[in-house]
Amino acid sequence: MSAASPLLQGIRVLTLEQVHALPWGTAFLADLGAQVIRIESVEHLQDRKAGPFPDGKPGPEWWNEGANLAYFGTRNKQSLCLQVATPAGKDVFLSLVKHCDIVTDNFRPGTMKRYGFDHESLAAINPRIITLSSTAYGHTGPWRSAGSRARTVDSVCGMSYLTGFEGGPSKRASNNYMDHSTGNNVAYALLLALYRRNRTGQGMRIDLSMLETGVSCIGPAMLEAQRGITRPRLGTSHLWKAPHNLYPCAGDDRHIAITVSDDAEWARLTKAMGAPAWAQDPRYDTVQGRWEHRHELDAKIGAWTAAQDARELMRSLQAQGVHAGAVMTAADLVEDPHLSHREFIQTLQRAGGPRTYAGRPFRIPGLSMAIRHTADLGEHNEKVLREVAGLSAEEISALAADGVISNRPRPEEKAP
Repeated sequence: MSAASPLLQGIRVLTLEQVHALPWGTAFLADLGAQVIRIESVEHLQDRKAGPFPDGKPGPEWWNEGANLAYFGTRNKQSLCLQVATPAGKDVFLSLVKHCDIVTDNFRPGTMKRYGFDHESLAAINPRIITLSSTAYGHTGPWRSAGSRARTVDSVCGMSYLTGFEGGPSKRASNNYMDHSTGNNVAYALLLALYRRNRTGQGMRIDLSMLETGVSCIGPAMLEAQRGITRPRLGTSHLWKAPHNLYPCAGDDRHIAITVSDDAEWARLTKAMGAPAWAQDPRYDTVQGRWEHRHELDAKIGAWTAAQDARELMRSLQAQGVHAGAVMTAADLVEDPHLSHREFIQTLQRAGGPRTYAGRPFRIPGLSMAIRHTADLGEHNEKVLREVAGLSAEEISALAADGVISNRPRPEEKAP
């Protein structure tokens, strides 16, 4: 495969999306060469208000300046700013569907049907269409209409209950883990649907749930619960390994993770620490003994790490066969030499200067997943309507004059 023939070249995606999970998923298809047309609305510009902005302040064209637009929002996509709720906007949307392979949305269940955009309606005009709805609870079941945010799904899927420090209350597992894992499933499901359609010629409907994405992540705990096993909250500790924790290092809020699984690893850590007398205590000779005395063991190891540089200590311990990892900040990762060596980091020129972006976590020879373009609001209105919907210049001008399409916020829209 050559770099000039992207994997999904010729595939066209129409996506009614906002916030994080679904845009993250469709961005993968855009990276792979699909023509992903993101439908935006001047009535819902929260994604373009989300930033982060250059120097933390929105500029005169704030709607095109947010760094997250390049990370996943309009990354390698086209922007069509279209009011689909208007009669003219609906007609345009349906005319586009005739020439698309995939339609995705992350509206609450019922919204697409109310617009006449449900799978059955779209399949009537394009039998090969694949549709995917990414919602919190799915399109069926008692909770199908419930509102949510990633935080609330983190709770109901069981992840929050399992997360927390030993003896303490539950905590949120991650501020956007649910968005990314759901978005990954979006891309996975759509690629499977395209594969199936290539074999059968048939379109299909995909009902994707963020809740079920989260529950699948705690499958082992569900099995344990059926056997009467209670999984305690352990923070950064482990059910049976010790030492297994984060330990303080020199500097402000710097730490290192150190894990020991067996006696051989404990011997290597002991040697790396200079074989202190306290480490010869026979209570620490076995895995069970170390776990039972893990709190005092953590305190002693923490006293040893406290004056050391986290990254230098990580290198030293790794060289001596001890599993260790410095706790990295986001700023550390921007300059990380390992990620740079693997060309994982990509730098783009954005408003306010160059910005560094995380890449994709896999390498396929001849297949670029780089950020090639970030679409401004309504940047592709004319191109999409002319080339895909087949509208004339006069028809496009009429849509613009009536406010059905736009390429900037309404005058009354306030900057973030």
